[in-house]
Amino acid sequence: MPHLRILFREPDGSIYDGQVEFPLDTFAGQVPAIGDTIVDPGVLQGLDRHEPQNRRVWTVVGRVFNPRDREDTVALIVEARDGNMGDQAFL
Repeated sequence: MPHLRILFREPDGSIYDGQVEFPLDTFAGQVPAIGDTIVDPGVLQGLDRHEPQNRRVWTVVGRVFNPRDREDTVALIVEARDGNMGDQAFL
């Protein structure tokens, strides 16, 4: 089964490996496309996952197939931000 690896793009344009990987079924069996919004499935222990400020929102800005010669992996390049009250509909 393919895996999705998360790479983060910083405001200065640099990209770093977030060391986070998910099975494809985490995202409804779909590889997110550029422009898609992803709610980070993780929440720090002890925080209410239903409070927008406790969540991270990722916007996909790029995709890399076969990163580091890993045929079963797609790397998603994302820009991350904190959730806010405007995100309540999907958080």
